[in-house]
Amino acid sequence: MDILHHFSAALTVTAPLLIILLAGIAFRKSGILDSAFVETGNKLVFGVALPCLLFLSVATHPTSDSQVLPLIIFALVATVLSVVIVRGFSPLFIAKDQCGVFTQCAFRGNMGIIGIALCLNAYDESILAIAAIYVAVLTISYNILAVLLLSNSCKNIFKSLLKNPLIIAIVLGLVWSESKVPVPDIMHTSLSYLAQLTLPLALVCIGASLNWQSLRANHKLAFTATALKLLVLPATICFVAIMVGIKGNALGVLFLMMGTPTAASAYVMSKQMTGQGNLAAEIITLSTLLSPITITLGLVALNYLSLI
Repeated sequence: MDILHHFSAALTVTAPLLIILLAGIAFRKSGILDSAFVETGNKLVFGVALPCLLFLSVATHPTSDSQVLPLIIFALVATVLSVVIVRGFSPLFIAKDQCGVFTQCAFRGNMGIIGIALCLNAYDESILAIAAIYVAVLTISYNILAVLLLSNSCKNIFKSLLKNPLIIAIVLGLVWSESKVPVPDIMHTSLSYLAQLTLPLALVCIGASLNWQSLRANHKLAFTATALKLLVLPATICFVAIMVGIKGNALGVLFLMMGTPTAASAYVMSKQMTGQGNLAAEIITLSTLLSPITITLGLVALNYLSLI
């Protein structure tokens, strides 16, 4: 297949997300949506809709350890090494009080929404079980690493993880899947209705919540962190993954998850724990706007080389 065909295929994965993100931006600018709607919408997504989606994905699409385990182990090792390297070198060109926020924003991707949406567009619902388990395990590591970067303390972190609706939903889905009991039709249909709210509502809220006021300072740091998040780390990690034999769907999930823009939770933690919320907000905005381009180009390259 020629390069134009690969480019067209990649756009079918990324363009719908970009369109809905832009719709969210337009709705906020026009006054159709306000901050109260965005806040409530995010609560509905992360507290109800996304857990329903993840539960159904795992409960109805069993996966074997041989499919998931190598991918998860590699992703965990790659994430920890990325954090160690970025944090180790960041004091050479960043003020000490910004190193933790910079590092967190460079590795912490929006897997739960954008990553899941990309996987669904690139493959089909059968891939969501693998993606959901990936999200669960990496979410735990992301939270622990973020707390260590920002405060050097894990106090209360495990308690918050145990209360995380996404992790709870995935664990329940795994238990249900292992029980071999089919999800009852009424339950499946009801949860599916809620699950279908997830991606459109979440993407609209992401677009509506982008902080344009933050794009006034920290440009150099923001662009550097964005380049690391969208280009350097995904390319390096995927190259090593190919070298160790990860390919096909597993490589596709790895790239799509690693290539996601910085998660909004990075802003919340940065603001609460360091006072460097503006830097995080700028990185989130830049990476969200640029990620459709980098992910599209990455998909074109991987498909052209017949790696996914």
